[in-house]
Amino acid sequence: MHLTVRAQLALNPRIGLFDSPIKATPPLPVFAQSCCSLYCTLTLASHCTAFIYRLQNRPHKPHSRCKAFTLIELLVVIAVIALLIGLLLPSLGAARENGRVVKCLANLRSLAQASQSYANFNKGFFCSGAFDNSREEGNGRIDQVGWVADMVNGEYAVPGKLLCPSSPSQFSQTLAQGRLSGGGSWAVFTNADVDGLIDAGFNTNYAQTWQMAHTDVKNHSLFGSANVYRLRTNNVGPLNEKNLAIAPTSQVALFGDGFVAMGPDETDDTVVYRGTQYRGAKTLTDGPVAMVRPPGLNSGTGRQNFTDLGSAHGRGGKVVDGTVDHDRNLGNIAFVDGHAATFRDDTVRDGRWGGSGEAWNGTAVLRYHEVEGKVYGGWLTRPGLW
Repeated sequence: MHLTVRAQLALNPRIGLFDSPIKATPPLPVFAQSCCSLYCTLTLASHCTAFIYRLQNRPHKPHSRCKAFTLIELLVVIAVIALLIGLLLPSLGAARENGRVVKCLANLRSLAQASQSYANFNKGFFCSGAFDNSREEGNGRIDQVGWVADMVNGEYAVPGKLLCPSSPSQFSQTLAQGRLSGGGSWAVFTNADVDGLIDAGFNTNYAQTWQMAHTDVKNHSLFGSANVYRLRTNNVGPLNEKNLAIAPTSQVALFGDGFVAMGPDETDDTVVYRGTQYRGAKTLTDGPVAMVRPPGLNSGTGRQNFTDLGSAHGRGGKVVDGTVDHDRNLGNIAFVDGHAATFRDDTVRDGRWGGSGEAWNGTAVLRYHEVEGKVYGGWLTRPGLW
């Protein structure tokens, strides 16, 4: 029988590839080829089985057992991690709040610079009045007249997008229905109208100063309550560059963080936006206080009351007086010259920039607790009271 080279190698493994040449012969019949293939397969299978058997039955080296944490060790690790987190979180919180202070300062500078731009194109006036819809203190409907409308309509800035990020309120008290559409309003706005105003940027949580809105009283002998000084008919009108000859522009304030009454009973300035109620931030400072024997007068108008500017940043001792009810101790204020500064509420911890009477030239004058000498509170159109 003649065998092929493959068959000869399979039947006689001792024949090497480099042994004497094997003569090529005609192919095997089909049956013989099948037998050879079966033989090769069985041989390979037997070798694989032997290899697996040797692998399974080889001597094993005992595994070293891993040492586990004991309960005490685990508790110590957890305690250390908790301690590190406790040390880290205040730092992260402080860093985040510092970032918000910086953003607020940038917002206020933008608003002050927008007011300067407005003055350049409007005969030196920094605004057209207060953001107020009442006929007593405002000069027109709030979507047409007032500093917010000036900026939105004139495209100088969008106050509704330049909000203090730390303030307890993100809305102006002007938008509370009790103030917005009450008796004596320039226009009536529905809740849907308020939603539209806010979406369009007619909103702020910064308070404008009375000096920016009204400059000064016409008659410094005027003696009365805040309501008397609020009437626009008693006042000069919006601040103009010509009224800055007496006071340093770096101390005449334009805007600041608006005070927010957080007491449980302080609900008069509730703003409704998209069906949800929010606290409103003060929109305008109260103006001057009455004074007995101001310079050259028997009685009349005294220094500015800045208590509607308040602290909106930082953390201090919580003020619980039924009105403030928060622990913020830093506040920002922007000035006519375009800069903004941060002040700390620490002399008298009350959450606002208040003051008290102090003897002066045979009378009593309002002295500020934290902002004295830094924020100008005197007359702008008459010398004598700074």
